[in-house]
Order: sequence, then structure tokens, then C-alpha cells
Amino acid sequence: MNVTRRVLIKCDRKVYFIREREILFVEAAGNYVHVSMGPDTLLTRSSLNRLESMLSTDRFVRIHRSAIVNLDQICHLEPQPGGEYIVTLNGGKQLKASRRHVCELMKSIRGHVGEEQLLDPEASAATTIPIRTKASPQLVAKA
Repeated sequence: MNVTRRVLIKCDRKVYFIREREILFVEAAGNYVHVSMGPDTLLTRSSLNRLESMLSTDRFVRIHRSAIVNLDQICHLEPQPGGEYIVTLNGGKQLKASRRHVCELMKSIRGHVGEEQLLDPEASAATTIPIRTKASPQLVAKA
């Protein structure tokens, strides 16, 4: 059973019903939150923690105290000095993943890639690349 999850976002005195898969990333802006859906962005007066609690943990991961990203939108990661990463999304947008959240990001990516390999028989021929975190070296499948 494939259920389309929706999130209710209040913006400009309206309530929008947004499909989770349409959300690229969510970013804090003071007392507001930008919900990015490609060319469209909704600005809502909410906390990032509140919005995070409404989003599926299978699809979204917190990468910084001020950013949450859709795992389906991650194109690649670039390690930076000090243990941080630059997360590049499919549309070219770049976000910073802080040291504090890198471990959770890597765990989420491994779990997310594992799901796709089960569904896609061609994905079993994927190569693995080493991604090193401060805690220990890890291997992540690359499609």
C-alpha cells in the first residue's frame, strides 16, 4: 500500500497541503521556516523542531540546527575540514551539514540506499565508496 503523506503548512493566511515528496529542504529563518519545493517556497511562522516532528523520518533528516533535507534530493556530499559536509541537492542548492548531525545523516543515507537496493535489482551492482566520519570509517553504496 503506497500512501502519499501530506504536511499542512500555514502561509499567508492559507493552509497548504504539501506532499512530502515535493519538499526539497526546510530551512530556519529566525522565527520562520522556509519550506522549499523547487522554484516555490513557503514561509511559515513555525519552529524547525515542530516541522521536523511532522515530517517522515524515513524521508527527511536534520543536517544542521537550521536545516532539514529530503534524502531523495541529495545529489552528493563533499567533506569539509573539521568534520562538516556540504550537501548538494539535485537542483544545485548547497546546504551545510554540521559535525553534530553528520553521523545521523550517514545512518539515514545508508538506510535509504538499502531500501532502494531491495526495490531495484540493478542497484545490487552498485559500487561502494568509503565515507569517513569522525567516529569510524563507513561504507555507503553509490548508485
